[in-house]
Amino acid sequence: MVHFLASPTRRQCFAIPFALVAGLATPMVLLSASRAVANDYAACANTLIGAGLDGSAAASACGKALNPTDLSSCTLDVSRVAEVDIEPALLACQSDRRPKELATCVSDIHQNLEVANSAAVVNSCRLSVLPLRYSDCVVGVATAADLAVTDSLLQCSAAGYIPTDVAPTFIFAR
Repeated sequence: MVHFLASPTRRQCFAIPFALVAGLATPMVLLSASRAVANDYAACANTLIGAGLDGSAAASACGKALNPTDLSSCTLDVSRVAEVDIEPALLACQSDRRPKELATCVSDIHQNLEVANSAAVVNSCRLSVLPLRYSDCVVGVATAADLAVTDSLLQCSAAGYIPTDVAPTFIFAR
């Protein structure tokens, strides 16, 4: 005995139209991603050149960056808040693996404490592995213990190992 469906209604698999739409939309997303990344590099270079950096130095820095917009915004924020030149700010942001957090570290310390040596603050935030936690430590220790900024910078970075010559923006050759 053979059993057939009692109702003559058609059953439709909903995965087929979804897969068809997803298959057609994927190439459009992939093609637009390269243009967006290219615009990030152009925006980075334009921002750094507008801030007073040499064109070749801006092109080199943005070309090496994994996230060029983060690099340019970090450089501008650090140079404005810490009142340092654009070149040391760019060097600090290039050598940090978290440029946004570096800029936040520098601005938090400058907003909450009276800083006499901005270059020391930028360098200490750059050397920190966790810049946000480091700025919390510096501000908290300086406020609670009534320490000078330089003393609190030293107390919070007394972990022992200080990385040097770090280039986190290196992109491997294919």
